[in-house]
Amino acid sequence: MPFRSALIFFLVFTAQSAIVPNRYIVELTTEPVADHVSANGSRVSLASAAAVTHRARIQREQAQLKVSLNSAGAQVLESVDTVANALLVQTSEANPQPWANLPNVLRVTPVHTVEMLLDRAVVVNKITDAWAQIGGPANAGRGMKIAILDTGVDVGHPGFQNSPLTTPDGYPLVNAAADLAFTNNKVIVARSYVALLPSRDPDTSARDHVGHGTALAMISAGGTAVGPSATITGVASGAWVGSYKVFGTPGSNDKTTDDAILKALDDAVKDGMDVVNLSLGSDIAERLGDDVEVQAVERATSAGVLVVVAAGNNGTGAFTVASPGTAPDAITVGAQRNDRTFAASLQVPGLSSFVAIPGDGPAPTVPITSTLVDIQTLDGSGLACNALPAGSLSNRIALILRGTCTFETKLKNAASAGASAAVVYAAASSPDPIAMSVGTATLPAEMISNSDGVALKQALAAGSASTGTAIFTLSPFSIDPGRLANFSAAGPNVDASIKPDLVAVGENFYVAAQSFDVNGDMYSADGFLLVDGTSFSAPTVAGAAALVKAARPGLTAAQYRSLLINSATLLTAGTFSVQQAGTGSLNAGAALRATAAMYPTSLSFGAGDGFPRGSLTLTVSNVGTAKDTFTLRAVPNGNSPVASLSASSLVLGPGASGNITVSFGASNLEAGAYEGSILIAGANGQVESRVPYWYGVKSDTPVTITNLDSLTHASRDTRQTDAILFRVTDAAGLPILNVTPTVTVTAGGGTVTSLKSYDSDSPGLFSVSVRLGTEAGINTFRVQAGDIPANFSIIGN
Repeated sequence: MPFRSALIFFLVFTAQSAIVPNRYIVELTTEPVADHVSANGSRVSLASAAAVTHRARIQREQAQLKVSLNSAGAQVLESVDTVANALLVQTSEANPQPWANLPNVLRVTPVHTVEMLLDRAVVVNKITDAWAQIGGPANAGRGMKIAILDTGVDVGHPGFQNSPLTTPDGYPLVNAAADLAFTNNKVIVARSYVALLPSRDPDTSARDHVGHGTALAMISAGGTAVGPSATITGVASGAWVGSYKVFGTPGSNDKTTDDAILKALDDAVKDGMDVVNLSLGSDIAERLGDDVEVQAVERATSAGVLVVVAAGNNGTGAFTVASPGTAPDAITVGAQRNDRTFAASLQVPGLSSFVAIPGDGPAPTVPITSTLVDIQTLDGSGLACNALPAGSLSNRIALILRGTCTFETKLKNAASAGASAAVVYAAASSPDPIAMSVGTATLPAEMISNSDGVALKQALAAGSASTGTAIFTLSPFSIDPGRLANFSAAGPNVDASIKPDLVAVGENFYVAAQSFDVNGDMYSADGFLLVDGTSFSAPTVAGAAALVKAARPGLTAAQYRSLLINSATLLTAGTFSVQQAGTGSLNAGAALRATAAMYPTSLSFGAGDGFPRGSLTLTVSNVGTAKDTFTLRAVPNGNSPVASLSASSLVLGPGASGNITVSFGASNLEAGAYEGSILIAGANGQVESRVPYWYGVKSDTPVTITNLDSLTHASRDTRQTDAILFRVTDAAGLPILNVTPTVTVTAGGGTVTSLKSYDSDSPGLFSVSVRLGTEAGINTFRVQAGDIPANFSIIGN
């Protein structure tokens, strides 16, 4: 299970390690083509005479600026003109800012490095229902083109072979003739942008050396493929795939750059892609007006392209949605659980069988049976973060609590004490088991849930349990899918709007992956993998977008977006706010049947002082084929006040629209979040649509400290800049801008060298730079904001 939370990139605005030296995105003042010709989501406009004339103007202005930049010693690597008007520039040390005093330069942004962020999913998200409505999966997405901006696509995988499709006129499209080898009648674009990446790559072709892009393409549009554990079919198996490779060869270019992503998105829009999937993003999201990628996504949507973006894997804590999922018109997707998991187990006589997830280290093919030992009886904490008494775990199974130090450290300490295996149980704050990344540890290990771990601890303490059998081979277990995955990012968005828009299955995906990497080493023994992450929720929705657009031609991009978002099904296994789950779980079958489309798809009354002011307009469009009466009602969540509607019904003919004024007339609300939904149902329809609303009351009282990114390992006695990045939020999940946290050292002998506010780069962002202690071991730093503490541990090697 090599993908735990893959394909979310990380950006530090002041850390030099995240900036590509002497590389810039230079934007020009003339509006891009998408802005110039956009009208109601029309795609025809990109090929219109107005678009051709405007693009020619941009190219003339870019050529003039290019001459000036070249004469100043700079090199123009590439250009974009549709979703942005920009030159991608490499400068020289002699003249690091050659654009100074040049005309037509709007903004210059440094280039940053970027790191990488279906068998049952089609049942949970009602894809099978949609297939039944259109005559089977072969018709799903027929005529649509889905762009995958990722690591490439392995055309040799069975999921992309034997397709009944024929290559459309004007395709295949490549950046280099040799990349035609990575196209076929299913994969009709194979463009590589690896040449733009900072490091020299041994292979700049469009070939996938990682497998992530292949997995995304399989989920969204792959054909039927038979794997050892399941038969899988992509959501829109009748669609074509466009492969836009922005990540390079492992070990050479594990990271990409935001200018490469910008160029790939620009090409995808010009290439005529109907849907773009971006399973990538920055955990450190900028304000919308400062975010180049967000603005590019908005322009792509204005050109009629449906852009689907992963919300991020930074957990369900507030204000964690990644950019460009923050884009208002992107379809931003969080992750829910699947309805089954492939899991190992822990058998304990006298107790039930516990579901367990093996780590990514050695997994024995035979069970390990031995006496169970609660590590808390040895170290007082149960964490196994420090050396344990020699021989204290001789041939025993160690029960260890997750937290503070890495899994690798815990397992090595247990192994040094003689353990034969380890069972890690999840912490109360993240109660579900995950696939542990164990580094170089070789001790067989698996993880169980927090509740199961606590029950086992109590049984061991009471003497009602003593031995256990750890089974590492995987078997399917049924689970309730009506919960969020514990890694799925949550709002409020950077502009206090509602994000994510909806959720889709992001756990226990059985997907396609190529079998060999560039060195000929085995990557996947059989071409199939089990994976987790919002990376994999997004292409499920991207495939559904292609399916709905193909089945219901003639609507606008905004209407397709609404059909997908507003027809979602509420999650049932728990209470989730609209800032965690949006409208709920993707229901592709309902999206096909819905007769109402709304704009906007959610309503935010913003963040205020407890006295919401003003009103918002909700537009309802009849996208059915007959005149209908649509009833509207507001339903609050919890103790939230109910929103007021200017009318309780609208009578609309087919294609007609009507407006409703929505107000939130409560007053003197206490700090926190208030929310609900407006439910819209047509008398002739079968689907009740849902538009969530939200209002946040700000406070200066800290409630949560969110770890956005922090080091886990570094060399001892070294200074580490931006070692800890965190945000302090209030009861509404909003950043507290005037808080002054304190940072102290509680273990390890390290020192705090600086605490900085990066609020100008990302709302409420703080950075801690440290120097690690002179001795090897754990350095613990405590951040305190008001009464709220948070501990961050860095292991000094």
